[in-house]
Amino acid sequence: MSDWLGGATTRFVTGAGGVKLAVVEGGRADGPPILFIHGFSQAALCWTRQFTGALARDFRLVAFDLRGHGHSEKPAEAEAYRSADLWADDVAAVIAALELHRPVLVGWSFGGRVLGAVARRHGVAAFGGLVFVGAISKGGVPDAARFRGTTGPIQAAMASTDMAVAADATLRFISACTAAPLPPDLQRMMDLTNGMTPPAVRGAMMGWQVDHDDLLPNLNVPALVIHGVQDQVLLPVAGRHIAELLPGAQLRLYESSGHAPFLEEPARFDADLAAFIRADCI
Repeated sequence: MSDWLGGATTRFVTGAGGVKLAVVEGGRADGPPILFIHGFSQAALCWTRQFTGALARDFRLVAFDLRGHGHSEKPAEAEAYRSADLWADDVAAVIAALELHRPVLVGWSFGGRVLGAVARRHGVAAFGGLVFVGAISKGGVPDAARFRGTTGPIQAAMASTDMAVAADATLRFISACTAAPLPPDLQRMMDLTNGMTPPAVRGAMMGWQVDHDDLLPNLNVPALVIHGVQDQVLLPVAGRHIAELLPGAQLRLYESSGHAPFLEEPARFDADLAAFIRADCI
């Protein structure tokens, strides 16, 4: 993990319900903190280009494997993945354990739903800012369907109890996350880390019903929304929707990116994130 994350250190933090969460920390130890929250079936390793890029020179970078993902503990009960409070309290536990002062929270895809859960349960006064990347504000409710792209059936197949079906769907989902193929070594890493999420966890996550549209207009916090124009997983309208709801939110659309602009256009992503933090969050 250290090679992919620029020599980052790894530790375990106890999250909600006693679940052990794998947390990585790198970058500049005394820099403004950024906490990265990955998406569905991913892992902290997906932020490799941030931990090994320009952001690491000036910012304290923290990421963790969500419950059920990567090296974090994987409770067997479906209800461990269907409570907004559990997701929110996991994030709060990481912030407290690492003593992050006014962190900027960056949520990718499913991580955007987690950001909403954190804001609803813990408020936003202690955060420097919120960044939604290829994200959605709701899930598991009828109105969310208009924001989804073409990968819904693929993600459903990722929860199959047939190993061959789940494995094939996982590979197809990762390929659909980017507008163009990733470099082979990065593609292999994404394929392998996605395979660490059990199909049962994926199925349970898809059963989490949440809608933060009532909350977002009331959040008094600097906000940035980044979305790839070629996103096949969550359509650009999802990003525009979040930006319209969040007071004063900035919207950045990446013409050459799909669902993972931080991997596809890392230099631009890092520059936009750094500029946002310096201008609005510190």
